[in-house]
Amino acid sequence: MTRILLVRHGEASKGPEAPDPELTDLGHRQAQALARQFANVKPISLISSPKARARQTAQPLAELWQRSVTLEQAVTEIPPPEGVALSERGQWIRRLLDSDWDAEDRAQQEWRRGILGFLLSLREDAAIFCHFMVINSVVAQVRGDRRVQQFRPDYTSVTELNSGGGRLEIVQLGEERQSRIL
Repeated sequence: MTRILLVRHGEASKGPEAPDPELTDLGHRQAQALARQFANVKPISLISSPKARARQTAQPLAELWQRSVTLEQAVTEIPPPEGVALSERGQWIRRLLDSDWDAEDRAQQEWRRGILGFLLSLREDAAIFCHFMVINSVVAQVRGDRRVQQFRPDYTSVTELNSGGGRLEIVQLGEERQSRIL
């Protein structure tokens, strides 16, 4: 069995025109706290979405464990449908959360297949620093549930999976965020 930890990034700056926001001061503190939480854990592979907030969340743990972080496009944010402007992305995501995966267009379906294929290809334990929608997509697939929003993983929460025999299983969901804000 391969152990996979899906780690949601820390709190990021918000804004309709920010294509790749960085962590806020709170987000940096969350990333530091996460690293301290794993200080005495045997180091595993570190993989991150190429987005700044995910990379910055991984960095304190990488420094602590003296490991490099591998960037992986398969675990980046969900792509919006063709024609959705950056300023409209938040509204699109809010609508998406109340829908089903099979109602989405081809780009989102390919994105989901890419995530699942990547996770199933892992042969060594890994912590993957990624995004709210990545985690929900994986949880929906494992549960066989079409609903997009399965739960609201909090910033730097850790959802643990096992992979083996061509399938994923949920060991434990990460801590849930109490507010509706992503």
